[in-house]
Amino acid sequence: ASTLPALRTAPLALCASDTGDESALSSADTAAPSVATALLILNGVTVLWGSQHAVIKSVVDATGSPEALNAVRFGIAALVALPFAPELVGGDDSDDTWSAGAELGCWMFAGFALQAVGLQLTSASRSAFLLYLNVKLVPVLAFLLYGRQIAARTWASAAVAVAGTTLLSFDGTPPCAGDGWSLAAALTSAAFILRLERYSSRFDAAALNAATLATTAALCAGWALTAAAFDSAVPGAAELPATLARQAELMAGQAPALLYLSLVTTALANWLQALGQKSVSAQDAAIVYALDPVYGALFAAALLGERLGPQGLAGAALVLAAVALSRGGEE
Repeated sequence: ASTLPALRTAPLALCASDTGDESALSSADTAAPSVATALLILNGVTVLWGSQHAVIKSVVDATGSPEALNAVRFGIAALVALPFAPELVGGDDSDDTWSAGAELGCWMFAGFALQAVGLQLTSASRSAFLLYLNVKLVPVLAFLLYGRQIAARTWASAAVAVAGTTLLSFDGTPPCAGDGWSLAAALTSAAFILRLERYSSRFDAAALNAATLATTAALCAGWALTAAAFDSAVPGAAELPATLARQAELMAGQAPALLYLSLVTTALANWLQALGQKSVSAQDAAIVYALDPVYGALFAAALLGERLGPQGLAGAALVLAAVALSRGGEE
């Protein structure tokens, strides 16, 4: 289902708390790093994210089950983060952390689910560039949700980014449904970055990350079970236990990739992101994240043998030029 209408109101009505009393919210327990350190952290996160596109596509192509992939990926990551989770019943601080994690988990689930579905239908490198249009969407959402002013340069860079995306979408093959799923993932990713800006400076990074991953894992598990139930309901299909056993067998065959996605690009990267964004605004963080598709294209070329054609390279260059153009115009 589309998540687009939810962007104006925010899921779970949690955006309404922006105007409420913030005195009950605790400050983060983990000390905020310096801006320079935070930028280094976020650049490291971006390299990790760039590596995941090719890995996700390889697993999805081998198993045909993006829902099972995400269920296993986030289930493992949530277990790793469990020792840092806030108490379920622990007063205002724990309740507020769980509320923030629940909202962020909804955005994270939507983004990764849309990305995984899209990668069934488009290339890893193309998906990477389309997905990280969130760089342009973060300030736009900040304007729509919070009334933040957007410089004329930002609007101009957005137009350049759209032109680059159009070239990418016509690189060798016509636009496909996978491109649309990737663009929707970019929208939800931008919402996640913007909302994380609000919460990361106010809650302990490890606790917030654990609550976010727990929510995402629960949603992914529900998605996987529902999909398996629908598959089993088809006349002549295997019963649900056999369907789940088959999915487990397929996932076991992808254990190294799943462990990498779970432990490195999810549990570790998400914690580092929450830590880095304590000292860096959502708009500036999004600029750093814009290098993700560059790393994504490099990993796709190295691991999958994918290559962008001349038109795709031109489109990718325009997307990156749009990022450079916007950097000087954002406050």
